[in-house]
Formats: sequence, structure tokens, C-alpha cells
Amino acid sequence: MGFFSKVFGPGSTKTSAQLSTTKKTRPRRAAGGMRYDPRLVDSLKDDHRGLHRIYRELLEARDRDDFKAVQTLLGKFKIALQAHLMVENVRFYVYLKQKYATDRVTLAYITDLRKEMDVISMAAVKFIHTYTRVDVFTPETKCAFNANLAAICDVMSQRIALEESRLYALYLPE
Repeated sequence: MGFFSKVFGPGSTKTSAQLSTTKKTRPRRAAGGMRYDPRLVDSLKDDHRGLHRIYRELLEARDRDDFKAVQTLLGKFKIALQAHLMVENVRFYVYLKQKYATDRVTLAYITDLRKEMDVISMAAVKFIHTYTRVDVFTPETKCAFNANLAAICDVMSQRIALEESRLYALYLPE
């Protein structure tokens, strides 16, 4: 077995004529090379459900006045949110930008929603940093936490609803 076959697998040393016929049977890619993944949207929706579960756990911990658990859950929420956003940015938005590169209106819509999500995620991470660094939750701190948690949840719930009803519908195979 040759070097390229070892590294890239059998059949990696095909001629350009063989490759051109092989390309027709492979899954299609949007211009620029990002492949459509039929499982991606379901995976992103699963992430949303996971974030919602953590939020419910946050509310339960807050209602028990267990702010150590709240801080732990905020850390868990941050990791889940950032992992979701990374996949969304690297796989979902890149594919959409490639797919709709010649449709200026749709591309502008996608770009605006991506920028908006960047702002929302920065606000969420700032909120998390603020309340994971609090040593003692006073009545004032708890009040501010509750108001900020409600605001973050409201914005993120609206955003998730928009993504799942409108934005994810744009993720179509070539």
C-alpha cells in the first residue's frame, strides 16, 4: 500500500478522470466545500433542549435558595452554550453563507441574525461571569440575579424560537 493510500485510505491515488466521476456520487458540498449534514439541525435543536433543561435546573436551585448550585449550573450553562455556538458558527452559518452567497437578501438576513446572536451570547457570558464570581448572594444580589436571569432567558427563548422556526429552515441540501 502506498503512502497516500495509507494516509487517505484506499482509492486516494485515483486519476483526475476517476475523481471527476467519483465526485458525482459523493454528498454535495456548498460552494467553498462545507458539506450538508442532514443531522445538524436536529443536533442544534437537541442543544436547545439541553440549554432549556439547565435553565429549569437553575430556577429550581434558585427557588431552593441554593446559590452554590446556581453558580455550578451557570458554569454548565456557559459550556453548553459555547459548544452550541461553536458548532452553529463553524458548521451551520458557514454552510448557509456558502449556499446563499449569490442571494444578497437572504445572505444579509443570515448575517444580521449571526451578528445578533453574537451580541446575545456576549451578554449571556457576561451575566454568567458576573454571577459565578459573587462570593455571597445578598438580597440585593439575588434580586438583580433574578431580573437578569429572566431577561437573558426571555431573549434566548425568543432567539431559539426564531432559529427553529425560520433560520433552520434555510439549511437545505444543495
